[in-house]
Amino acid sequence: MDSDEENDYQPSWRGVPGTIILINAFENSKHNIFATVHVATCRLIKQHLRSSSSQNISVCIFGTEETTASAFDTKPVVEIIPLTSPSLDDYNKLKNCDITSYKEAKELKLSDVLWHCSKTFANCKKQLSSKTVVMLTCLDTPPIGVDQKPTLNRAIDLVDASINMRIINVSQHEYQVHTYYEKLFTIANRGLDFVIPKPVWDSAEIEKLMYQESHRHLAVAKLNFEIGEGFNIGVGLYTLLKRPGQNFKTKVNLDRDTNTVLTSMTKTMKVTVGDGEDSQPKQIPLLKSELLYYQDIGGERIEFTDSEKKLINNPFGPPMLKLLGFKPATIVCKEKWYLKMGYFLFPNESIIEGSTVAFKALHRACKDMDMVAICVLSPRVNAKPLIVALSPCSRPLNLDVEIGFDVVIIPFVESVRELNINEDDENEASPSVEKAHKTLMSNILNKITVDFKADMFINPKLELEYRAIEAIALEDDDNEPFIDTTKANPDQFQDIDEDLFEELFGPFGALSIKRTASSSAQSGTKKQKVDNIDEDLLSNRLQSEKVNEYTVPQLKQILKYKDIKNLPALTGLKKSELVELVYKHC
Repeated sequence: MDSDEENDYQPSWRGVPGTIILINAFENSKHNIFATVHVATCRLIKQHLRSSSSQNISVCIFGTEETTASAFDTKPVVEIIPLTSPSLDDYNKLKNCDITSYKEAKELKLSDVLWHCSKTFANCKKQLSSKTVVMLTCLDTPPIGVDQKPTLNRAIDLVDASINMRIINVSQHEYQVHTYYEKLFTIANRGLDFVIPKPVWDSAEIEKLMYQESHRHLAVAKLNFEIGEGFNIGVGLYTLLKRPGQNFKTKVNLDRDTNTVLTSMTKTMKVTVGDGEDSQPKQIPLLKSELLYYQDIGGERIEFTDSEKKLINNPFGPPMLKLLGFKPATIVCKEKWYLKMGYFLFPNESIIEGSTVAFKALHRACKDMDMVAICVLSPRVNAKPLIVALSPCSRPLNLDVEIGFDVVIIPFVESVRELNINEDDENEASPSVEKAHKTLMSNILNKITVDFKADMFINPKLELEYRAIEAIALEDDDNEPFIDTTKANPDQFQDIDEDLFEELFGPFGALSIKRTASSSAQSGTKKQKVDNIDEDLLSNRLQSEKVNEYTVPQLKQILKYKDIKNLPALTGLKKSELVELVYKHC
């Protein structure tokens, strides 16, 4: 399979994201933001502990008097958690942190804080896929005059080092943002247009913002989008929803005696024998280039190398996205065509510079002309090519994304099934639905329609168990409460027509549990054969109220023997219910 070197090159993304959370303690007695931010940060660390995330997170406090708690002698910065994967000890250390133990600084200096972030990322021994600084502060007090220019220079150095800066405006009320922070926002957004964020005070909302800013947003694939001959742009393919089964807990193998974590390692060895008569077989490591694969065909062993095996496993060529043409947007039907979860397409400047301009032009043309782009997509090396439709969208799932394309997977002919409905056949009645029934079903669907999000519904039983284990591990007194989203809300169905509902679905509630046999069925069927019943013993037990001495099969035999009209179904009834029926009818 011949191909160019550019197509064969597949970029790899390694490492884990790193995030530094900076909490402003300057003038805390005036703004009192530390308590709210502290709760939000603890919730964020707890969420990463729940998901067993490998993300590196550091939590620091700035705006205090000079201290020796910094790892790089940055005296205005107190490092609560170092840049590493959070543990239970880190969480307890952050939870027990008391702001009153630190004195407030007389002057605000931000240049040393940003220099501390730069040194922290530079001295991190782990490979980081992304670097982010999240600053939680109030934007009404700028740094002192001599520190304002050095702070902007430090911010420029961070941005030039591919470190993202995010500032969250924390305040209980609206206020006038100082003009100095507009310059800082301009640098943090790399000169692009920005909007000063509105102040937030709810700890849950602050946690959500920190989680969004610290998320790595890894692409499923970064591809060259071939729009025409010799004209390519860089795009990234993303998944906005989690697939079922991704919320699993990681399992670790432990030693039975010492309870230590066990690790496994696979080594490939080969056995060699020397030329001498007394030489013994010796095992030495096998190089990957020496490894051969084989397949038995016709009694003969066919051997091939590792590179040949890769070509066999990849008959579809390199990953790609190629434009085939355009169709009216009315042909797209996500509900009918759902074969697998779709993707989201967004421009990527790291592959081809200037891709955003061409991407915006394509997005605007498709939106103005009400068209969709038909493309062939192969997201991975060994993935089967798919025919997809690119539908223009904006702000999917309320994300802060202005432009993008929904990637709708179009089924092939063999994936489409038609229903054989012969309306002209006189022997078979053609399906017909009354208009009242259509209206009822439309009302029911409208009542149960919600703005779906991937994390809306959780397993209440598992969640309760996890919260109990978490409370024991974190030494909390009470379990954190949660809302059972699986419970139905009966208030939504108050306006539904009861008569039409019962006509379509039958009785709903207690009446539907016990079904009575129809009179026509009873008259047309024979009476079931039952054993002879001792009526004297039955009358004595009825008078002395000792019917419960019968067994369940005997109670059913008595009720069948009496030939009671409109007798409910006895299958599934408890013994106490059968006893009540005997007292009632006998």
